Amino acid sequence: MSALVQEVTPARVKRTALKPVIAPARTRAWPKGFFPVVILAMLAAGMVGQLMLQTTIQEQGFELAALQTELEQLQAQEAILNATLDKQSTPQALAYAASQLGMVVNPYSNILVLSDGQVIGSGKKVKGNEQPIISAPPAFLLPPPPSPSPSPELDPQGVQP
Repeated sequence: MSALVQEVTPARVKRTALKPVIAPARTRAWPKGFFPVVILAMLAAGMVGQLMLQTTIQEQGFELAALQTELEQLQAQEAILNATLDKQSTPQALAYAASQLGMVVNPYSNILVLSDGQVIGSGKKVKGNEQPIISAPPAFLLPPPPSPSPSPELDPQGVQP
């Protein structure tokens, strides 16, 4: 007989009797309602945090809007001041301001050549009557004329009573 065909007979194994194992006493690590309480506390903390964050963002939004309004007002004021400065620094405005200080135009001007330091022209003393004195400011320095107001006798539809 070959080894493959030969039946394997199980050896008799001595078995011991099984005894039931006593389960250890059950102890609870957490009270029965602890997990839901923890979940609800985390949810409440998240909602309070979200509410605080939302409130802070809204306050900062209002502050940003106020600062942007202030910035726009300051930019408008800067534009007005720049326009005023541009008007007052024109040659006509400077000539008027100089005449108001008592300065007169010198028609006998001298020219200084910077390359060699030579002075061209005759240095005559000015008496003050060589040029007309500027007595009126340029038109762009004058305040704008008042706008015409509506007649008090007319009602809003333009009909006289």
